[in-house]
Amino acid sequence: MRKTVFFIAALFFCTVARAQYFCPNNGTELHYVNYDDAGQSISETTVSVRNVTEEGSKLSAQYFAKIVTNKEKNNTSYTLYDWTYEEGNTVCTEDLMYGPYIDSDSDPKKYDEKARESMREERKFKGDNAFTLRRDAKAGETMPDRSYSLVLNMLKNDVSITGATYMGDEQVSTRAGKFSCVKISYLKRTKILLKSETLRIVEWYAEGIGLVKSESFNTKGEPEGKTLLVKIVK
Repeated sequence: MRKTVFFIAALFFCTVARAQYFCPNNGTELHYVNYDDAGQSISETTVSVRNVTEEGSKLSAQYFAKIVTNKEKNNTSYTLYDWTYEEGNTVCTEDLMYGPYIDSDSDPKKYDEKARESMREERKFKGDNAFTLRRDAKAGETMPDRSYSLVLNMLKNDVSITGATYMGDEQVSTRAGKFSCVKISYLKRTKILLKSETLRIVEWYAEGIGLVKSESFNTKGEPEGKTLLVKIVK
């Protein structure tokens, strides 16, 4: 009973305020488990909500993600997501420079816009990796294509997102509870030198939370992995 009450309270803290697809409460933690194509747990991600601000009609927050991979040395990595909400539109941008910055043993507290721009130049980042979730979108509506490139491990990575489509609303149940989600689907093509990989990605986002579930499939429709929200901690 206490666990149920705790979950309801935690969910309430994340869903108050506006109808944005991210949590607007500083200090909230979202816990995920990542699985491989065989359904085995391969890593866990802890997302911390920080730097929530509100300026006029614009609401912003940052998700600091720590990913711990099972049974590997040097198994911890980091990334950062910038979220904004304004006039019914939620915009999410993964900060692809934050991970390399942390890996370079730089002080996380000193990571700012100047450091980000320096890393973008160093990694030769080009393009756009932001996506927008419209609250009033209907099933079948499409989302703009986008692409970007950057250098990782001394190799150029080219990524393109195409065919993104709203799939309607759907209820999703995980260990964290039951969520009303908007479902989207898109193709993600990653090219490194002469090798390329194309995956069909399906994602579910809940208002006041963000990502609840993600599944990926190869071009034959075979599962490649999935991510599930398993706990919300306030």
